[in-house]
Amino acid sequence: MVTTLSVILPIFMLLGVGWLLRLRRFPGEEFWRLLDPLVYYILFPAMLVRNFANVDVAQLDVLPAAGAALATMLVATAVLLLLRRHLSLDGPAFTSLVQSTVRFNSYIGFAVAAGLYQDAGLTIFSVIVAFVMPLTNLISVGVLSRYGKGGSSSKSDFLLAVFSNPLILSVVLGVLLSVSGIGLPWVFDPFLNVLGRAALPLGLLAAGAGLDFKALGRSGRAVIMACLARLLAMPLLALALLWIFEVDGLSRMAVMIYALMPVPPGSYILARQLGGDATLLAAVIAASTVLAIATVPIWIFMLS
Repeated sequence: MVTTLSVILPIFMLLGVGWLLRLRRFPGEEFWRLLDPLVYYILFPAMLVRNFANVDVAQLDVLPAAGAALATMLVATAVLLLLRRHLSLDGPAFTSLVQSTVRFNSYIGFAVAAGLYQDAGLTIFSVIVAFVMPLTNLISVGVLSRYGKGGSSSKSDFLLAVFSNPLILSVVLGVLLSVSGIGLPWVFDPFLNVLGRAALPLGLLAAGAGLDFKALGRSGRAVIMACLARLLAMPLLALALLWIFEVDGLSRMAVMIYALMPVPPGSYILARQLGGDATLLAAVIAASTVLAIATVPIWIFMLS
């Protein structure tokens, strides 16, 4: 347990530093506005391309794990849709519940996977992310289109962004470099290594800066419901489906890391654009992140 905490607590401490710096408006609002796209479009892709280019992809047996992760998301969505009329939530609030259940903070997930299982864990978790992220976004957009309150008319633009996701494209490029035998030329390998090292700490700072604890003052039953769905129901569902898919070892832990993560700040932006309950989602993001400080180490310890 001590070893698990020594890896995970610094991750959440970095989130706290990001939140505190943003609160103090240091080093400036423009810095925080530009940090997230820098991490998302440059630093994380650099890390993923190098990681996959240097791995023997043919030795990775991740399809059962990816299948379990996708099944977890689909079953959770189906259950929520079946229960919708009994949840006493209006349409926009229901979309925020769905987003809270299926979306996960990949920045924290990458940091946990790398901290606990080094490059091997990072690689397998990256594959899981590449599989589930398109479906996550499609479910979110579909539910918002059906139950949201109008929102933006740029849904086609967003769907285009889903399929041009830099994290997914980075995994594909790295896999192609590995499978083709081309690999990374000597000068690009150390370059991407240095660039990618900044991805995890800056990504965590960006995620922390996106937290809005003021929204917790407007929280209620829906926030509790969403946190239970994300931090308790999803891990239990993932465990059941991992057993059905007969997944074990590091692949099992990679799927569980996906299932354990809190709700990402990016969900708020999507809710605001497409007519979800953004206020509710802001509260869920903050609450799930705080609760994850306790739930993630406990789950990891029980599963190890």
